Amino acid sequence: MEQSLARKETTKQSETLSRVIFEWEYADFFTIGNSLQSVLILGETGSAKTTSSGAMLAGHYLRNGYGMLFTTCKEDEVERIKKYCKAYGREKDLVIFSPNSGEYFNWLEEEISRQDKGKGIAHNIADVLKTIIKAGNSDGQESDKAFWDSSLSQLLDNAVDLMLLTGNKKFEHIYQIIQSAPRNNEQLNNAKWLESSKCCVLMKHVASNLKSQDKTPETDKLARRLSRIEDFFYDSWVNLSPRTRSIVEQMFFSFGSRFMSDPLYSLFSGKTTVKPEDTIKGKIIVLDLPIMIYDKIGRDCQLLWKFLWMRAMQRRVIDNLSRPCVIFIDEFQYFVDIEKDVQFQSTCRSYRACSVYITQNLPNFYIQAGGSEKGKIRFKALAGNISTKFFHTNSDPETNEFASELIGKDWQWSANEGKTLGENISFSSGQSETLQYIVDPSAFTKLKTGGSENDFCAEAIVHRQGKIFNTTGSNYKKVTLKQILL
Repeated sequence: MEQSLARKETTKQSETLSRVIFEWEYADFFTIGNSLQSVLILGETGSAKTTSSGAMLAGHYLRNGYGMLFTTCKEDEVERIKKYCKAYGREKDLVIFSPNSGEYFNWLEEEISRQDKGKGIAHNIADVLKTIIKAGNSDGQESDKAFWDSSLSQLLDNAVDLMLLTGNKKFEHIYQIIQSAPRNNEQLNNAKWLESSKCCVLMKHVASNLKSQDKTPETDKLARRLSRIEDFFYDSWVNLSPRTRSIVEQMFFSFGSRFMSDPLYSLFSGKTTVKPEDTIKGKIIVLDLPIMIYDKIGRDCQLLWKFLWMRAMQRRVIDNLSRPCVIFIDEFQYFVDIEKDVQFQSTCRSYRACSVYITQNLPNFYIQAGGSEKGKIRFKALAGNISTKFFHTNSDPETNEFASELIGKDWQWSANEGKTLGENISFSSGQSETLQYIVDPSAFTKLKTGGSENDFCAEAIVHRQGKIFNTTGSNYKKVTLKQILL
């Protein structure tokens, strides 16, 4: 009986995943299951990638009821998304998250209070902060060094745990704990300084409170946590190399100061009105803090949302009625967090979640993902977990060669001729079989870029990983896409 029910549930899941979202042409379909394996769109500036393949996917996802989270890089993106929602009947689901929208997301309180087994764990909360700090440090150098990374982790773990022991739920308390942490033995021996240090006062307050309570397994557990925190701040942190401590503090405070000032302070400290889980209910959340306007503040805000959205998706309990959800990121190079991106892409299909990433070329990505060889390896790790890729026109040789390599090579016959000069001139001709690209890299430089001169149609070559197009009998297909200019 149980096996029969399991088979029925599996069948229902399969039927949902095979539901067609749109048809390429001639029985080549793009299904919900295809969408959940994510999409990468590459094309140079002016290739019409956003208004053709990007707009097409956004429209089909909206029409099919997906929950969506949109990041923004440019100011005009918000108005375009609003028009999409109006055109596809999703205006009521639209939520704009911006400094003047009246929407708030107290992420720290939500992380502490959420109703599941992972709530309120200091290490998990600290990991959110560390992820945003590292992703926001785009130089790809200091934050990648193991020792400083470890020191930052320990600092955040202990500061967050001390905040939790005191019952606080605001980022400003973490900031003040780190700001007032002892840095040398002179401070520890100065009674007046100890009284002015919030970090030390809170540790003393927790210790005093525990002493006044009866000894129980729970108080023993709290005492062990406090002892670990005291060991860190009174010993490890104080005796850390001044240079290392200075670097770690700089990493934290350059990030933390932005969240201690408006607009981020107000956006993330008020009573929560919108959160990542709302996309599961069908909301379309637009993060209206475009990077080109708000710079690092906008990036920090959106990286925080992106990471917490991914976490929320990975906590979902899925059944055959679960709504697909997607994060839609144009100018993806500004939002790269490679470790978390790769992890998410490797599991997201199981949680009915996916992404659409749009960027210009591979070198753009490499710079943001650690540079040089490290960036290349990281890109391959991410791209290998994304099933559908659109390649619009591109003048970057490396991107075009990557596309050609994906499609593959085949043996092809080529003619050759020879001529020998001497007393007797002779000619020879023949054929030889050589391994060549099925689609030459130069083909990607000649694709139509939309606009009035192309009747507002753009071309792309689409590659599907492990899937064959019926019309070509191969893993790739050249498509013409009408620009969607609302």
